[in-house]
Formats: sequence, structure tokens, C-alpha cells
Amino acid sequence: MSEKQGGDASPHYSISARQSILETPEARVTLMTLAPGEATPWHRHSVIADTAFRLDGEVEVQAREPEESIRLLPGAPCRMEPGRVHRVANAGATPCRFLLVQGVGAYDFVKVQA
Repeated sequence: MSEKQGGDASPHYSISARQSILETPEARVTLMTLAPGEATPWHRHSVIADTAFRLDGEVEVQAREPEESIRLLPGAPCRMEPGRVHRVANAGATPCRFLLVQGVGAYDFVKVQA
């Protein structure tokens, strides 16, 4: 298990903190922390789905085609299917934490224009 804080060294983007819980060729589980105003980049995945579970703070999943903004309830899942453009944002004034479950299949991260 690894933890990166203070702007992690992910090859895709940097956030306040990220802790890998599980990483295999077919699945990933990550605890993520976003500072107020912080968000992941707009992106999609070719094969895997993202499922986010809110733990603390105000977590919002934003998606395109169709445009959608989902405020997560504590513990309730939000699933983004492969190919759908989305991002996760901190919608509050304090840090937020969410558990991100990704799979099943080969991981990729395809950035798209904001």
C-alpha cells in the first residue's frame, strides 16, 4: 500500500492525496483526497468503469453526453461506464475523500478537453 500526499506524482494528474489500496492488471482501488476547488481532469476510460463512494466532504461527479452533475451521498455509489467523459470535483469548502474502484480490465486514462 502506498500513499502520496502534497500533490502526488501520478503520471496523469496531481491531487492533494492518493492512497493505493489494491492494484492488479484487472482492477484498482484508490482512496483519493481533493482540496477545496480541486478536481480530476476531464477524462474517460476505454475498457474499465469508475465507481466512486463518498467518504468525507462534498464530492460531485460531473459527466458529459448527457451533461450530468451528481452530488454523492455518504456511501452511495456512482458508476461511470467505459467511454463516458467525466471528472470528480470537491464541491465544498473543506477537503473531501472518496474511494474509487476501477475495473474490470486494462486501465487507461484518456484526457479530454475541458
